[in-house]
Amino acid sequence: MKKSKLLGGVLVLVLAACGMISSPPIENPFGLAGQQTQVSLGPSSQATGNLSVNATFNDATLNLPVTPTGFNYNLAVQNVSFSGCPSTPPQTVSVSMSVTATVSDNPSSGPRSATASASNVQFTLTQSGSGYTVSNITGGTLSFSNLQTLLDILQNGGQNTANLSGTVSTTSNPDLAGCTMTITWGGGQGVLKF
Repeated sequence: MKKSKLLGGVLVLVLAACGMISSPPIENPFGLAGQQTQVSLGPSSQATGNLSVNATFNDATLNLPVTPTGFNYNLAVQNVSFSGCPSTPPQTVSVSMSVTATVSDNPSSGPRSATASASNVQFTLTQSGSGYTVSNITGGTLSFSNLQTLLDILQNGGQNTANLSGTVSTTSNPDLAGCTMTITWGGGQGVLKF
């Protein structure tokens, strides 16, 4: 019995060293749940526009058994609606985004920030009542490379700010050029890698 416990402990350490163990998901780590972005879709073959949203959130207590090797943020979208469209909105819309997340704070030691990007986020919208349901999100994982700075921001220094910015394009029939796209963000999940 002692031998199997020792083996189990060694296996956990080996897997942690290889980055194969993840924390349970941290829900809504950047306070983005329910925040909205309005995007004016300009005339083009893909009806493109720029997006930006800000949120504030408090420090968190993270119980870290060993030093993490990475932090991934899995983007989430609750729903999408369109207004001001020149024609009847389509039944389905394909959406492609390029997104950058910047997390920052401003402790007495000076401002600091951590950034991660995803260049090919894609999902499908299906009309449901006056809005659209979101399905098949792919490419929505943002990996932070400046991990220690991110952990410092998340755990100390007071109130924090998160900003999502980027571009969005839609493909549909009819196209959505001239529409205003309102994105309601989900909180997403943060996952620490060990």
